[in-house]
Amino acid sequence: MSERTIGRELLEGEPGPARSPEAAPPEAATEPVPRGRREEILDGAADMFAEHGYHGSSLRDISQHIGISHSGMLHHFDSKDALLDGVIDRLEAHAQTGLERIPQLRSDRNALLLGLAEHWHPASLPIRLLATLDAESVSAYHHGRFRMARLRKVHEHVLEHCFTGFAEQGLLREGADPAFAGRSLLAVVLSLAVREKTVRPLQSEPHDDAPMKDIAMQVDGFFLEPRPAAGPARRSR
Repeated sequence: MSERTIGRELLEGEPGPARSPEAAPPEAATEPVPRGRREEILDGAADMFAEHGYHGSSLRDISQHIGISHSGMLHHFDSKDALLDGVIDRLEAHAQTGLERIPQLRSDRNALLLGLAEHWHPASLPIRLLATLDAESVSAYHHGRFRMARLRKVHEHVLEHCFTGFAEQGLLREGADPAFAGRSLLAVVLSLAVREKTVRPLQSEPHDDAPMKDIAMQVDGFFLEPRPAAGPARRSR
């Protein structure tokens, strides 16, 4: 079974609590929904959920952030749970893109670091959103709890398979566990997403703590030290 097939199974997973019926994709809705407005609402909701969390953002807060009336918001999403479902749909699409990039990401260290910068940058909206909703979903009453748990597993799965590829190429340190490497790397990414919103704004002077530098150090902790290049052979006299 391929990595992407396993990843799709993780995304689909075992069903948790039933999703709100209003969270059906646009094509399944009984009435056509203008895509532009719906996507604008999801953009605003993603911003608000990433910044204030699901519990810290009301529909009125989100409608004011977007610049739409509260009744206009309810025309497209009649509950905050339905809106959260739409936002998590986007996070699942983001995770799916990561699954599709596994063959490229696992080719070498530089490919992984480039992919991390492009797809898992701690300051990017999808990762900030993932970090906030993942932390909130420890509550048994969080509507997106089961879907967020599956999303975390998918991201761990992608990174684990990258390190599995490196292990097969003999690039990892002896005893390095690809599953642990994947889990710990994602944990660092999500932790840095929080740090960028908490510690970074308090720093009045430049610090040598760029998030991608920290991530590169985390990655390199699992790789073998590069061997020094051999110098030119000396001629015997």
